[in-house]
Amino acid sequence: MFESLDRIYKRVMPGFWLRMKPSYQWAAGIFLAVVLYLATGLLRFGSHGPATDAQAKIDETPHVSATLLVAARHDATLTLRGRTQAQHSVDVRAEIEGVVQAIHFEKGDKVSKGQVLCEIKLNDRGAMAAQANALVAQRQKEFEVAAALYKDGYRSKTQLAQAEASLSAARAVANTMAIHVADTRIRAPFGGLANDRYVELGDYMRPGDKCAQVIAPEPFLVVGSVSEEEVGQIADGDVATAKLVSGETVQGKVTFVSNKSDQATRTFRIEVTLPNPDNKLRDGASADITIPVRNVMAQHISPGILVLDDSGVVGVRVVDRGVVHFKPVKIISDGPDGMWIAGLPDRVAVITRGQQFVNEGQTVRVAMGGAQ
Repeated sequence: MFESLDRIYKRVMPGFWLRMKPSYQWAAGIFLAVVLYLATGLLRFGSHGPATDAQAKIDETPHVSATLLVAARHDATLTLRGRTQAQHSVDVRAEIEGVVQAIHFEKGDKVSKGQVLCEIKLNDRGAMAAQANALVAQRQKEFEVAAALYKDGYRSKTQLAQAEASLSAARAVANTMAIHVADTRIRAPFGGLANDRYVELGDYMRPGDKCAQVIAPEPFLVVGSVSEEEVGQIADGDVATAKLVSGETVQGKVTFVSNKSDQATRTFRIEVTLPNPDNKLRDGASADITIPVRNVMAQHISPGILVLDDSGVVGVRVVDRGVVHFKPVKIISDGPDGMWIAGLPDRVAVITRGQQFVNEGQTVRVAMGGAQ
């Protein structure tokens, strides 16, 4: 076998090669093998270079996940932060001066309309009132006598008029003194709850000093503010719901929408009137006001997919034919199960994963999820 290979080798190889020493032949053979190996590698890498670059570009394209959102009819609502407020609340004040001699209520008591809350000493007002009433009785007699004499021709018409004027003046003084006496008893202007007490026995009160605060328990208000964009969507009579911090919800109606904005906040005050038959509502408690405003086409999303653009506008990133676009949205309502937004096409692919790492106009590879 080896002799046959040797004959073939001598027949194939050129003469100059055969005249070389065997050691040189081995060295030259190894050299040629290395050269051929390197040449083959260069050809292989050169022929496959463009495909490799294309693959690298594909691998560098960002990967995102998207979901097809389909619009549906939704009852839009405005949600406002507000507070409860008594519709009728008044500080009952003294109209005359004097020392407090009696207090007829305690804080938290129910009071009826006209009930005496604080009582001021009469001092000499009682005597002056009695004197004024006596003078009225005297002037009344004098007028009756003058009228009889005038009838018989013994008094002139002028004298009769003077007697009548004196009677009227006496009655005016008596009425004034009766008012002063009545004002010593400070009364509740309407029925409700005595929420606060400002004086104690022996305190000296002047006109305008406060005796008590009375709050009417029903109806109650919840007040809030709406923006310039939203105020036009609300009208008197709209149904509204107030959710209190306690978790209780009370339904009422919008009874006031301001026509003038607050100069500092550029918002408009609204008032919702609520029933309060059980006196559960308290003045000044925080409440969330929700007002249905209209039926719109909207999409339901998770708040986590919302992003802000460079101007701070709220929106989402969508993908169209592999290209990213930013779309501003308007939040219609928000709840524990997600939020409803408007402003998008009826069918749109919204990026749900990776939206924070891509930009407007960027090409992406998309893995689509189910429709929502």
